[in-house]
Amino acid sequence: MSYQVLARKWRPKSFSEVVGQQHVLKILSNALSLGRVHHAYLFSGTRGVGKTSIARLLAKGLNCESGITATPCGVCDNCREIEQGRFVDLLEIDAASRTKVEDTREILDNIQYLPSKGRFKVYLIDEVHMLSRSSFNALLKTLEEPPEHVKFLLATTDPQKLPITILSRCLHLHLNVLDTSLIAEQLKHILQLEQIESEPRAIQLLAKAANGSMRDALSLTDQAIALGNGKIDAVSAASMLGTLDKSIPFSLINALYQNDGNTLMQQIEAAALQGADWDNLLAESIALLHQIALLQVVPTALGDYTDNEEQLRFLAQYMAPNDVQLFYQILLMGRKELAFAPDKKMGVEMSFLRALAFMPKNVDAIKPPAATATIPTKKAESPIRTQSDQVVTPSSQSVNEAASIRQTVKPAIENQQLNDNTIVRPVTSDENTVSQPEISLPDDASSITKNILEMRMQLIKEEQKPKKPELVDHHQPSNSLINSKRDDAQQLANKLGNNIEKNDEEAKQEEITAENYQWQACGLVETKNEPALDAKTLCDSLKVDKTPEMTKKLIVEMAEKDAWCAEIEQLELAPLIKQIAINSYFEQIDDNNIVLHMRSSVKHLIKSPANCTKLESALSAYRQKPLNLKIVIDDNQENKTPLEMREDLYQQKLEQAKQTINQDAKVEMICQYFDAKIDEASIRPV
Repeated sequence: MSYQVLARKWRPKSFSEVVGQQHVLKILSNALSLGRVHHAYLFSGTRGVGKTSIARLLAKGLNCESGITATPCGVCDNCREIEQGRFVDLLEIDAASRTKVEDTREILDNIQYLPSKGRFKVYLIDEVHMLSRSSFNALLKTLEEPPEHVKFLLATTDPQKLPITILSRCLHLHLNVLDTSLIAEQLKHILQLEQIESEPRAIQLLAKAANGSMRDALSLTDQAIALGNGKIDAVSAASMLGTLDKSIPFSLINALYQNDGNTLMQQIEAAALQGADWDNLLAESIALLHQIALLQVVPTALGDYTDNEEQLRFLAQYMAPNDVQLFYQILLMGRKELAFAPDKKMGVEMSFLRALAFMPKNVDAIKPPAATATIPTKKAESPIRTQSDQVVTPSSQSVNEAASIRQTVKPAIENQQLNDNTIVRPVTSDENTVSQPEISLPDDASSITKNILEMRMQLIKEEQKPKKPELVDHHQPSNSLINSKRDDAQQLANKLGNNIEKNDEEAKQEEITAENYQWQACGLVETKNEPALDAKTLCDSLKVDKTPEMTKKLIVEMAEKDAWCAEIEQLELAPLIKQIAINSYFEQIDDNNIVLHMRSSVKHLIKSPANCTKLESALSAYRQKPLNLKIVIDDNQENKTPLEMREDLYQQKLEQAKQTINQDAKVEMICQYFDAKIDEASIRPV
């Protein structure tokens, strides 16, 4: 007995064996159970998703000797003959080879005869979109009202090529592309039953290479079995498929992050030595960037990169999200333009070099983890955002800085002691506060240290401004007040230092896990101070030329002045079709012929002939007689379109409004006595 390929041997024999497509199977099962079977079904979808297989199962359910059922027995003569492809009442027609109208007429001549053996005569027309226009026209009437004993099952990979008249006569069921996990699960099940050794990685590669088609997956599996001499391993499968080594996309993206052009070119050369498909190389790099961006938002999303989890988490932690998005967009455009490059390798190199050119900043010299290393448990360093929007990572240096703060602040506080001759008087607005000691810091002090001292000096100044003036004896200084301020300052310095140490200890105790991880900047990020948004800028951003009320008023006034404008408002037009009318001026040739002169700026509106037809029909219905409409492009400004006339009217109202404001007596008085100026750009007519 000759060998039967896996794609034919494992064709589903019942609805329960079909992989995926549950939405279609549920419709057909319920229709068979209820006896509400449509006379014409159209199955659409890409290759290898089960169109013909499901159509044959439907034919089996219609003609099973046990009755119309969603679970045919599979053992009766009708079921076995349908399964073997020799059932006389199931006519499978290849429309790709029988496209002529004569072939369709031959089918229709025999359609009137009753089925020979089964309950229904089923016509299964595969690749129905290949039929000619005449064949479709010949099929229309029979497809709409076939005899009771006839069912039509149409299958196509391109339903857009079918006439709308055919689509409207069929119950259209679209089959989805199969998910990689579903294909992998089915391959695993089949290989276990076939008693063929396989590796999970090899099955995953075959499922991904199938690109959503179960038939392609089984064909590739047959090829992999032959290559592996009766078994399937990941090395031979990758060699057969030409699958790119995943380490190369990781190395390329890491080279972009490190801003290392030399390593980038070396990795591209390594891909060339492997005979990599350049389009596939860009696709794998783009997929990796997508996974990095996803991992930065969803810490547990690893996708197909579980084997490279450590490298993936490294890139997700240290690459800025905006850089990931930029690289993704550049490589995506590079893949789109790859066909236009003189050489595909050159196109790939330029795509990565373009991405490298948009990396002006210096990054920390942090090396990625080795591919074979285990994932280390790493302490998190929580960034602190200061008032100047600088991100500072607490470290052991913070403890030393806190100690230096206390050593610097303490002598300064002790020097603030007041002598016996000090006189404390009420502080008035024209008197200076007590001078504060200047604390000098080294130039390399961190921004957090500087900000802490600034806050301390501000607090001391606020304490020295009494809420109520108090008179004190000229001869006896207030020792309690002096001691109180000295103690408060000392406590403030100690508290600031202790808070820094406490924050540093808490940061060291927090560990990065998959649940609490989120991308954070790893170094000092310099940001420029944005200019403050003033009131004028805010007002300008909210200004609009015309309010809806003004637009409606202009339309009404122009309808009173111009007949074409009035007629446009009486027509029942969609907004897009109305744009054609208001951007064209009207010319009546005779009673039945009209010419519209349209501006070239909106000529794209008449690219679709249907738009012109709709406007012609609306004009004919309004004037109650057939009209011939012709639209020409004309930019002659002697005749104004309705839209231009509205704009002229608006400008007249605007000029009148400006004159009214300028001539107003109250406005003139305000300008004269308060040195005010009229902002004419803000004037709008009402």
